[in-house]
Amino acid sequence: MKAVVVYESLWGNTAAIAHAIAEGIGSEARVLSTAEATPTEVAGAELIVAGAPILGFSLPTEAMRKSIDSNPREKKPTISVPTMRSWLAELPKGAGTGASFETRIWWSPGSAANAIARALNDAGYVAPTKGEKFLVTGRFGPLKDGEIERARAWGASLARHFA
Repeated sequence: MKAVVVYESLWGNTAAIAHAIAEGIGSEARVLSTAEATPTEVAGAELIVAGAPILGFSLPTEAMRKSIDSNPREKKPTISVPTMRSWLAELPKGAGTGASFETRIWWSPGSAANAIARALNDAGYVAPTKGEKFLVTGRFGPLKDGEIERARAWGASLARHFA
């Protein structure tokens, strides 16, 4: 099974979860940032797992990321790669399975994972409308204890379910 895990990560937490999910899926899974996940790289994927942090109750926008980056009181995010929102808008139509995830603080309203699932469905990668949520302990992280292991286990369950 060709599996690709694509992520947007502002402070490294979502990237860590993406790598753990891919480990759970197995050695055939590729982990790619939104910059690396070109149409050629994802072509023929049977499973696309995509994730991003929740920001402003949904997927981060370019304007949100620039606002955080320009605020001297904020921890500087990584904004040199495309947003998940823009990556999904350019995702070529396919036929496969999708899954979505987000990183968030426990009380975050809204959902980045649900927005990702809708976009994956629109592109032909059938995904449950509710994605998985992984928790960070503070606004910028770190990840809550046990979340890496939970992500690895979720990846393994995806591999079993979609194999």
